[in-house]
Amino acid sequence: MTGVRAILLVAALAQPVALAAQEPSRQAMLTAEDRRSMADADLEPLLSGIRSPVEGVAVAALRGLGRFERGTLVARVVPALDDRRPRVRVEAIWALGQLGQDSAAAPTVATILLDRLALSSDPAIQAALGRSLARLPVRDPALRSRVADALDGLLRQDGPADYVLEVTRAAESFARLAGRGAGRRPETIARLEALTAYHGPPAAPAIRRTAAQTLLHVGARNPTVLSLLIVDADPGVRRLAAIWAADSAAVDDQRGVLQRLLADPAAMVRIEAVRGWSRQRRALDCAPLRAAAADPELPVALEAIGAIDSSCPDRAAAVQVLGILVDSLVTADRGAGPLAWHRGARALLSLATLDTVRASRAALAVARSSRWHLRMYAARTAALLGNDALLRTLAADEHDNVREAAVAGLVTVSGRAADSIYRAQLSRRDYQLVQTAARALAASPAPRAAVDASLAALGRISAERKDTSRDPRVALIERVDELGQPSDSVSVRPYLSDFDSVIAERAAAILTRWSGHAVAAKPVRVPPAPVSVAAADALRGARLRITMEGSTGRTDQFEIALDPDLAPATVLRIVTRAREGYYDGLTFHRIVPNFVIQGGSPGANEYVGDGPYMRDEVGPVSHERGTLGISTRGRDTGDAQIFVNLVDNLRLDFNYTVWGRVADGMDVVDRIAEGDVMRRVEVLSTR
Repeated sequence: MTGVRAILLVAALAQPVALAAQEPSRQAMLTAEDRRSMADADLEPLLSGIRSPVEGVAVAALRGLGRFERGTLVARVVPALDDRRPRVRVEAIWALGQLGQDSAAAPTVATILLDRLALSSDPAIQAALGRSLARLPVRDPALRSRVADALDGLLRQDGPADYVLEVTRAAESFARLAGRGAGRRPETIARLEALTAYHGPPAAPAIRRTAAQTLLHVGARNPTVLSLLIVDADPGVRRLAAIWAADSAAVDDQRGVLQRLLADPAAMVRIEAVRGWSRQRRALDCAPLRAAAADPELPVALEAIGAIDSSCPDRAAAVQVLGILVDSLVTADRGAGPLAWHRGARALLSLATLDTVRASRAALAVARSSRWHLRMYAARTAALLGNDALLRTLAADEHDNVREAAVAGLVTVSGRAADSIYRAQLSRRDYQLVQTAARALAASPAPRAAVDASLAALGRISAERKDTSRDPRVALIERVDELGQPSDSVSVRPYLSDFDSVIAERAAAILTRWSGHAVAAKPVRVPPAPVSVAAADALRGARLRITMEGSTGRTDQFEIALDPDLAPATVLRIVTRAREGYYDGLTFHRIVPNFVIQGGSPGANEYVGDGPYMRDEVGPVSHERGTLGISTRGRDTGDAQIFVNLVDNLRLDFNYTVWGRVADGMDVVDRIAEGDVMRRVEVLSTR
């Protein structure tokens, strides 16, 4: 408690200073947030903004400080808990929840929020306190028990629909982080079960979905509740029912329930039912999977095709279904023009587990396709078949994504025998390929050649000065660390002042080990380009229209409503790139049914994007179905690749930026397949 008292004392002393501070401009606050500097002089616009008489300024300042996720800022935010404006108090609670992600500060933040909860009767304040408490990384068992008690109390308390939704989401967060073995009180389970039947206001379906998801986390399976979930009007609830049915030994007629859900009118439900059948019933009967392989909705069909493998007892029937799809693909690929290739390509992977001769023949044919996506699938199939010769051929393909798939396969099939091929890839431009090849060179039997190739690639890529090169450069410097010698110090030393602090620290660690004395990193960071508040404000009410072209040549459109108030820097980057034509012609390369679709990479992969890195702008808006986020590989590593949430992805909340929402055309989003092209991304004027 001593730490909490000290923080409250510092906070009390800080109040007069904050009150006397000059009113900061929103531009200065946004610039301070961009700098990510903890120096008081750089933080001053945000610290002053907390006490602004303008509510929107105070809210923005608190949100900006929370995004630093530094426990040392807790005392600066605490005074705002006593602000007379409810919206500012709520934002202070969100900010403390974010600052409490610093594990050293989590116990203090938890104690502060628990004390506030004991004094509050405002449902909005209580709900915010609950959600912030639920996600704190508290390790102390006694304190964690206090948090659990508080969340249980909030959940069992009645209130407006918005309150119920938020406290149910708090329960979901806590249960997810605690794990299935944590358990919950019977009365809490009963409350969650009751909430799966919550009806009335617009928030009701989200409440039912969240309650069902929470029960999944804690391992509670009530057959009576399941019978209601199966017939729920909301497809998102029925989707969770399919997970329940497949994951529960308490279901008397598991087969019958899954068969019913396999015929559900919603594709998202059928996808989950296919997954459930493949986990629980595939070894007994693959007939439902074979039937689902012909589903009119591509994501359902692909899920079913991928589930048909050597565990199916009816092997001949499985081979027949897959063989027809593969043969049709090979025949159709010989022609020109658009091609619906996805079913056949996925079937080829599954066929490799059932009929190696037939799959080998088809893989050779597909490897000669003019479509790089199909050659990439040929490489993946060759890896399953252990076909070293085909993998070596495809490792010299003109498209780097094909090469990357081949190299990944060679690591498993050929191991160290393909070292020269791995080294050859380091001269290529694609970051994902270079990273995969550098990792493949671990424990190389030719260390000198591997180090020389790695240093050459590291120098070439570093000269591009792109933030987004971090991942391949880390892989390259790891090889130098593992295989290099102190004589390589002269080549490593320049990276002590690299523009990326991660690379500079790696270089310092290597030189320290080689020299036997401490060597300090001195990174020279390139300051971020300024973000204009005025330009962000001008985008209120604006939309993006994305015109898609599928593999068959069909075109569709969907529109995104932008949220520049929540994520001004992100929205401005996306809009600027859209106006420049950056996205035109790029694809959605990652399709994960019932999760997300992701696209906007010039290399059509995870590791090639627009630089410099974008900082995260996390906030209280949940990753509900239809919201859009920015793909990252760690904090503040966005590269303008976008993703669309296909379902409610609550586990992404407070970790990924939400910058918009699909306002029209979610059905188009649901139909997007791997490789579909964004023909045009245009900015529509404000409405």
